Amino acid sequence: MAATPENPIIFYDIVAKDGSYWTPNPFKTRLTLNYKGLPYRVEWVKIEDVEPLMKDMGIPPTSKTFPHYTLPMIADPSSEPDGKPTLVSESFRIAEYLDEKYPAPKYPIVIPPGTRALQKIFVERYAPSIAMAPMPAIVSGLPAAVLDEASTEYMYRTRGKDRFDPISEETSAKILAEAREKWDAFALTIGDGPWITGDTVTFADFLIGGLLSFWRRIGGGDEGKLWKEVATWQDGKWAEYWKRIEEIENKSSCVA
Repeated sequence: MAATPENPIIFYDIVAKDGSYWTPNPFKTRLTLNYKGLPYRVEWVKIEDVEPLMKDMGIPPTSKTFPHYTLPMIADPSSEPDGKPTLVSESFRIAEYLDEKYPAPKYPIVIPPGTRALQKIFVERYAPSIAMAPMPAIVSGLPAAVLDEASTEYMYRTRGKDRFDPISEETSAKILAEAREKWDAFALTIGDGPWITGDTVTFADFLIGGLLSFWRRIGGGDEGKLWKEVATWQDGKWAEYWKRIEEIENKSSCVA
C-alpha cells in the first residue's frame, strides 16, 4: 500500500522553539519527500527526546559515536490493512528505501542507477569536511536561534557549554576565509551545472541544501552576516543554488 493523504508517511523531525524545523539531516529527508511528491505528516520531537523515543520504538543506534540516536526517521504505512508501518532511520537509508518503495517512472528518484556508490562516498567521505568548515564561526548562535531552555541545557550538558562560547571577530573571519577556500575547491569540482551531478537533482544536492538551510537559520537568515557572506562565494553560486533548493522545499507534500 502506498502512502496516501489519508494515511501518510510519518516524518519525525526535530522542532525549534518556535515550532519550525532547523536541523540539516532531517531537511534532507524533507526535500526527498517533497521532491518525490509523497504525502507525509510531521511528528515533532524535541532534541532531548530523540534518544528516548527511538529506543522506545526499537530503532537501533544510527551512529557509533555520540549522539548515537539521531533523526530523521520515517514510518511508512504497511501494505497490509492491519500491519505495522516500516520504520526507517538515517537520511541516506531513507532515500534508498523511498526510491525502492516508490520507484520511477511514477515517482522521481534521488539516487539514480549507477550513482549510489559515488553519492555515498560524497555523503560520508567528502561532505563532512565542507560541512564542518564554517561551524566554529556560527555554532555560538545556535541556542538563541532555535533552542528553548530545556533543549539548551541538554545541548550544554551533552556537547559541552564551552563549544557554544562566542569567538572573536578576527577568529571568525579566519574560519570563514578557510571555509570559503574549501567551497571554492568544491565549486570547481562540480562545475557550472545547476546541480552537483549536472542537470538532475540528486540526494547529494539535498545534503548541500540542508547545510545552507542550517547556516541561514543559525546565522540570522537572509540578513544575517553569515549568509550575506556565503551568498557572495563563487560569484553568488550558492545563493542561486539555494533558490533552487527553496523551490523544492516550498513545493511541500506535507498534509498536516
